[in-house]
Amino acid sequence: MSFAEPDRGWADWLVWQLQDAGRRATAEPLPAGRPGTPAVAAALRTAAGHADQVMVVLSAAYLAALGDDEAPDAPTGGQGQEADPGEAPAVGLIVARVEDLPRPALLRRAVSFDLFGLEPPVAREWLRRQLAALPTATARAGDPAPAPSSAAPPVPPAPGAPTSGAAAPSEARPAEPAAPEATETAPRMLAEVPGPHSPMRAVVFPSTGGMLVNGAQDGRVRLFDLANPNRPTLLTVIEYGSRLSQEWVRALAVSADGTRVAVAGDGRRVALWDITDPSAPEEVFSEHGHRHYIRAVALSPDAHLIASGGQDKVVALWDTRRSGPDSLLVTLTDHRKGLRTVAFSVDGRRLATGGDDDVVLLWDLADPAKPTRMATLAAHRDSVHAALFVPSGTLLATAGGDRVARLWDVASPAHPEPVADLSGHRKAVTALAVTADGRGLATGGADGAVLLWDLTDPAHPARVAAFAAGHGGINDLAFSRDGALLAAACAGKATILWSTGSLLAAARH
Repeated sequence: MSFAEPDRGWADWLVWQLQDAGRRATAEPLPAGRPGTPAVAAALRTAAGHADQVMVVLSAAYLAALGDDEAPDAPTGGQGQEADPGEAPAVGLIVARVEDLPRPALLRRAVSFDLFGLEPPVAREWLRRQLAALPTATARAGDPAPAPSSAAPPVPPAPGAPTSGAAAPSEARPAEPAAPEATETAPRMLAEVPGPHSPMRAVVFPSTGGMLVNGAQDGRVRLFDLANPNRPTLLTVIEYGSRLSQEWVRALAVSADGTRVAVAGDGRRVALWDITDPSAPEEVFSEHGHRHYIRAVALSPDAHLIASGGQDKVVALWDTRRSGPDSLLVTLTDHRKGLRTVAFSVDGRRLATGGDDDVVLLWDLADPAKPTRMATLAAHRDSVHAALFVPSGTLLATAGGDRVARLWDVASPAHPEPVADLSGHRKAVTALAVTADGRGLATGGADGAVLLWDLTDPAHPARVAAFAAGHGGINDLAFSRDGALLAAACAGKATILWSTGSLLAAARH
């Protein structure tokens, strides 16, 4: 492993993790000062002659060591040519970026992955998944090195400024990464739910841990029996859209009694299925009303109303007891860009809508045919990906492309107030789920991480766990009705199931 001396904390942590995974690993710091690109390249080639792989801990300090002679367009040294003196080895080179910096030309041919902005448990899981295909060597011994902390990058700088919060190569470096303040426990993964070779878009639990429903980009909705959560069993498949027309399922919602599931997606169609008999679901409502695909759907607690939000910037409210044109109660056109989320309050009297215009609108549904706009929340500095009402009725949670989830006090709906920010994701927060008692919240991100939060004191949310799903970004999250299970619909073509009940319970004692 090649690293700059200020990053020794990272090097020690990486070496221990590699050895713990059964690989032989050692670390060698760069010479003091600025040895320059040719000297660093020569050192990497020498190391490559004695190891299967060479890992570079890439940071501002490492770039500084390359000096001003780092050439972005150095020759590639193709087959049959002598390698350029300033070129790193072409085979077996791995770059672990610990700061948000561009790769130099010296390392342009290396395999690369990012570790910055991840909490230790997530970083550990991410590292092991990235290296899973590499040959193993010998095992390690000794105590683990502390995991360096790595806060998410700050607010994006103005154009032309550095992309990282670290000092520029010619300036002073930040202190060596410190050990984390506390060790978090990840929940136990129960199963990877069997499914198609297609990204998962949505997931819901219709009942108390007894069944799971997911929706995929293949246009199908699948119902699973969770009598044994370690081995989910497929019950039936609902055809929502045409696979030939690539009509994805993008959103699911479930009624309070768990007997009905609403489905929406690229077919521009809102459908409602009665799943009282999960082996023979019955479609009881189906209507078209959007000019573009539907990204979001919500079902009122009594299943009498469906709210759908589309890429066409429209929110539609439907009465499921009617059919044909009469079923469309109203279309709301207050959003300036496409919708990403719609959510009913627990009593069904309010609606929250959000999307790519970065705001959340709150609506009074006393008369569902004539909703009244109560408030506009400047919720995030980027798209609003998810919103939900916490069962207490006085809290709203939102998730944004600005890498933050936020809690709002909506006890006075006309005057919502921010309560707390939940940070820790290094990319957009794309999914939210809340337990039925309102005390547990899960956030999922495009970074593939899931964070669990205890909301016992909403003004001071306590993070319970941080872990990686390992299958790409998180598109949706859902808790079972008893809070014992958490499911994630992943962009990497998987639905993952964890046991979370004991973890959340322990956090409250």
